[in-house]
Amino acid sequence: MTVIIPLAGYGTRLKPLTHEIPKPLLNVAGDTVLGWIFKSISSLSVSRIVLLVGYRGEQIQEWVGENYPELNVKWVFQKQMKGLGHAVWTAGKGIPLEEDVLIYLGDTIFDVDWAEIDKGAKNFIAVKEVEDPERFGIAKIKNGRVIDMVEKPDNPTSNLAVVGLYYIKRWGKLFSCLNQIIEMDMKTKGEYQLTDALRMLIGEEKLVIEPLSVKGWFDCGTKKTLLKTNAALLLNHQRNKFKKGTVKGPCYIHDSAVIRNSIIGPFVSIGENSVIENSCVDNSIIGSGVTTLNAKVHNSIIGDRVEIKNSEGVFHLASDSIIIGKEVE
Repeated sequence: MTVIIPLAGYGTRLKPLTHEIPKPLLNVAGDTVLGWIFKSISSLSVSRIVLLVGYRGEQIQEWVGENYPELNVKWVFQKQMKGLGHAVWTAGKGIPLEEDVLIYLGDTIFDVDWAEIDKGAKNFIAVKEVEDPERFGIAKIKNGRVIDMVEKPDNPTSNLAVVGLYYIKRWGKLFSCLNQIIEMDMKTKGEYQLTDALRMLIGEEKLVIEPLSVKGWFDCGTKKTLLKTNAALLLNHQRNKFKKGTVKGPCYIHDSAVIRNSIIGPFVSIGENSVIENSCVDNSIIGSGVTTLNAKVHNSIIGDRVEIKNSEGVFHLASDSIIIGKEVE
């Protein structure tokens, strides 16, 4: 099995956090987004992982090389952003046509029945009911099969969203459909869509694709959803790792972090070499080398090497930012 992970996006909805750090390397629950993706597929029988990168791709290469040198990774650099269909087509050019392929979108972390996928017996598309189906591709299901898909419909006929995980046996047929939509310049909402290629695969090739319900679907594409994902991963996978001070779990606090006279938690991640002093922090992601002094930080995402003093509020700060308020006597 080959795993394709598209990672080339700019992370626009996460600015200013992504000014210097690509979205896959943002911190969440004691690891990076990409680190959690690697953890989630660690039980699969994977022959290679194709990482499609663009914006700050060299940083992702360096991080993977340092933290996962054992992985068989093929690097593909995407020069133009023309939609998910074009991204998967670009990443998949060198994959043997008889290979089974798992496509795993790089801004989402999944908890699914990996054993069922690892059997390699069926084609799957992960689906989940959502409150805002117009943001997603929508699947139509009949008799336990996906019979149609529509990309981000203006008037959704259901709330069953295609959430970004696809397993296709013998990849060559899907690659052929992607070739067709690109050669024929078939665009939806101005882009080459993976959904359109899958519709072609279901309709013209009569391929049977079954819906796969996800146990956990953790979106990392916006500040709001990144904080929700941080909380969910802490609740399910992490425990307090720091005993000094007052910590209300679940939290992740790096062993090198220093907590002095502060109240931490719940749902807080704190990176290495950060110092939290005379402060209160809750529902937040704090990067590495951060200093907070006499501060109250809520619902915030803080980059690396940030300094916050004598301030209170909700902060979304890029690395190397400084917030210094007036000291209260």
